[in-house]
Amino acid sequence: MDLVVWNLSEDNLEQTERVIRYVLNHFNRLFETGWTVLYHYLCKIEPYPSVAKHTIQEFFVEQVNFESSYYTIQLEINCDHLKDGQARYCFVVATTCDYRKWTIADDNMRVYMIGNKACGFNDDNDDCQMRDSLELCEDFYGMGDMLSEGYDAMRAEGFQFAEPF
Repeated sequence: MDLVVWNLSEDNLEQTERVIRYVLNHFNRLFETGWTVLYHYLCKIEPYPSVAKHTIQEFFVEQVNFESSYYTIQLEINCDHLKDGQARYCFVVATTCDYRKWTIADDNMRVYMIGNKACGFNDDNDDCQMRDSLELCEDFYGMGDMLSEGYDAMRAEGFQFAEPF
């Protein structure tokens, strides 16, 4: 896994280290949470009608590009987003672009997280979103209400979330 950190300084080093340790210690649960709620979300929206035809297992196996030569999953943090004590970070996931099958994004999908919950997604990737200020990134962190059905479904299925930050 690659790690990209924007705006690291002595002033935010301790908080940034806490967030990175939290994510690395709980990576499997956190990534599973983000990718699972993305699946539930995509099953419900119009532009992705083929997602609902597939299982969550297929979504994990067929949509993550495990053969990517650049990265498979990248953790990205902008230290300026951590000022209120929240663990804000992003998983950038290389996606499979095979139009003979079903595909959710041409190159990668960003899963924005606050603590142990995904709060937004983006597939229009220029690899610079996280370097922007928190105010410019609010749209990426602000989909939480739209994800409530997915989280309700996950709780009903007995999904185990990572401990809170």
